[in-house]
Amino acid sequence: MTAGIALGEMCAKCWKDVTSKASRIGRLTAIVTTLLVAGYLVVTLRSVAPAWQTTARTVGAVAAVAWYLLTYRIAKRIAREWLQ
Repeated sequence: MTAGIALGEMCAKCWKDVTSKASRIGRLTAIVTTLLVAGYLVVTLRSVAPAWQTTARTVGAVAAVAWYLLTYRIAKRIAREWLQ
């Protein structure tokens, strides 16, 4: 046992290392899946009527950014729990 650390807990350095690795995994996962979603959106939005192209592209871009942010947070949390 280490003084000041409860049973099953990690020291500050170990916690920082785990969080750093989890962040890297989350970022990689988010980038790969966002590229896949963006590719799907590009292919799918080709069939939108010309009058709606601008709106469709804007909504697609917002969806891709939201996808990245949510995927990053979720993957980082899962990776951090898994690496502990």
